[in-house]
Amino acid sequence: MSRRQFLASTVAAGAAGVVLPLINPRAVQAASPSIIRADTRIIEVAGRAAKVFGLVQPDGTPGLVTSAANDFQVRLENRLHAPTLIHWHGLTPPFGQDGVPDLPQPLLQPGQSYDYSFPVTTPGTHWMHAHTLQEQQLLAAPLIVTDPAEAGADEQPLVVLFHDFSFKTPEELLAGLTGSAPASGNGGMAGHSMSGMSGMDMQGMSDGQGMSDGQGMAMPMDVNDIQYDAYLANDRTLDDPQLFAVERNGTVRLRLINGATATAFWVDTGSIEGEAIAVDGNAVTPVRGRRFPLAMGQRLDIRLRIPD
Repeated sequence: MSRRQFLASTVAAGAAGVVLPLINPRAVQAASPSIIRADTRIIEVAGRAAKVFGLVQPDGTPGLVTSAANDFQVRLENRLHAPTLIHWHGLTPPFGQDGVPDLPQPLLQPGQSYDYSFPVTTPGTHWMHAHTLQEQQLLAAPLIVTDPAEAGADEQPLVVLFHDFSFKTPEELLAGLTGSAPASGNGGMAGHSMSGMSGMDMQGMSDGQGMSDGQGMAMPMDVNDIQYDAYLANDRTLDDPQLFAVERNGTVRLRLINGATATAFWVDTGSIEGEAIAVDGNAVTPVRGRRFPLAMGQRLDIRLRIPD
């Protein structure tokens, strides 16, 4: 059909009193929810294979990027061999879709799925994760909600999800914390500075065996209650980091998410001064610096201007 024929048929339909319905983008989206699968993965940590969990799309992409202009339409599929449920951290869903087990939604059994549907009103850097011990096995992923008002921003988004990692099972780690089993690590890295990402601030440390109480008395170190085997950024250690290509004279927006269960990090931007522009998905008065703290569960957006 030519453009002229299409216009003619449209006019004829109007003359006959026929109302042609407009397409509602939200209705189209509701018919095709994004699929997030709770599944198992194999990653390499310090030269060893590790079986972990993950929240991925059918093509393997971790997590989800959506827009605040759309409704949150997600089908969660449980492909694990155990019950699970996912919390949408940073969003404000209805009470029954918040993803905390039995409050009031029950855990999804293996093979089950559930369709979530609610308005998205909070753009920002968020994340999705289990509210069970499965989070320690990396059952978490980024949840980025873009702001339509920033659609024309000339900046490159880079998302980094941090984790603390152990080859032990969460049950073994919990037993160690409760005193029913030793909590020794397997070559753990806790207490050691890591370039650009450390699990502790070394200031105020004495000889590495304890901390001073300000009166010359040594106290036992309590950097982490668990001695982890590695710290990860997007499933990679700093010995084998993920590298991003950026443009000279370009602007980068780091969307940083601390998904660790028991570790706070310091993020060092090196020779480039950064500008913190959002915390936990909320815009803040920009704070400039080269070293930024990141607490457990916290999200931080840092804008960097790459030099020539």
